[in-house]
Amino acid sequence: MRKGRQKGQTKAKSVINDPSIAPYKILIEEDQYVLLDEKDTPRGYYTSLDKVIYKISKIFMANKREEYSLSGFMTGYNDIKNEILDSFKGA
Repeated sequence: MRKGRQKGQTKAKSVINDPSIAPYKILIEEDQYVLLDEKDTPRGYYTSLDKVIYKISKIFMANKREEYSLSGFMTGYNDIKNEILDSFKGA
């Protein structure tokens, strides 16, 4: 007998599409979270939502293409992470 889903069977999915994480989206599946880029290409698979938020924060910091001290990077990283998390608190 084959493992996995039967042919034609699909996973239940929901999507988090929020301006604070644009251009990314988070696909919520039964057992994982999938980070999608602007072309809906998977950028990573995660078991918890906080890991996805941390990944997005790191991507945003890397895209700034600046030089940081360690404390400067941590401050900027935490600011971005808190900005994202604060946008979800009001929902």
